[in-house]
Amino acid sequence: MDKSSTTVIGSSFVVVVVVVVLFLYLSLTIEKEPENYTNNVLHPIEIFAQEENNPPVVKNAKIIEFTGINYTDVINSRDISPSSFTVSVWFNTAMNVTGQIGNAYLLNKGGFGSDRPGFNLNYGIWLNNREKVSGGFETPNGDDYFVTSRGSYADGVWHNTVLTFDDVPNLLKLYIDGVEAATNMPKIGTTPDNTGKQPLRLGANSLVEKGIINGNYTGQLDDIQVWDYALTKEQVANLFNTESKIPR
Repeated sequence: MDKSSTTVIGSSFVVVVVVVVLFLYLSLTIEKEPENYTNNVLHPIEIFAQEENNPPVVKNAKIIEFTGINYTDVINSRDISPSSFTVSVWFNTAMNVTGQIGNAYLLNKGGFGSDRPGFNLNYGIWLNNREKVSGGFETPNGDDYFVTSRGSYADGVWHNTVLTFDDVPNLLKLYIDGVEAATNMPKIGTTPDNTGKQPLRLGANSLVEKGIINGNYTGQLDDIQVWDYALTKEQVANLFNTESKIPR
């Protein structure tokens, strides 16, 4: 995949580059879904070429509030469907996932609930039914490769979680607040199912079956970023040290 393409959503800053900048503006749409769910498509989206520093393919730099009945989509494109990836998000929640829903999805591309090729999880991070942070992907055949934190994090405090997968050494890693929390080593040749056309969805399951939306998250998300390659442990630590200084 060409790492020179970057998508920035909801950004409040201006990036100055020495290449041509293509601005694609999308209108904000609010669509009524079953059970009064609402979907916000964030705008504007800036797509630009940049030859240095391998910028993220998705970047959101403002706090988004989720009430348990809304979600936000980043429209599907080849750039946000990588084989190797890094997903980073800050979250703040005190929701009780246990006894309410199976999982509360912070963000996911592809979604959960199917083992059909093109309908599996490309990547995602969620809170499980014990409020622990989980993340991972599914293969085109529906095989699951997940990692989960030891502790629970629905404590009303801001936390950063980062999920990385490098398809060369086949390492899947989960970080919490800049520290490695869990590792999974899929067998050689394992790749995520990145052929689906589902959006990158924040706050709910990306896969909608029979019009039913599930896994809604209640809380806040901030500084959402996706790269089409795996950051190193040192890069994750540096990212946390930088972003932890941002007032929230």
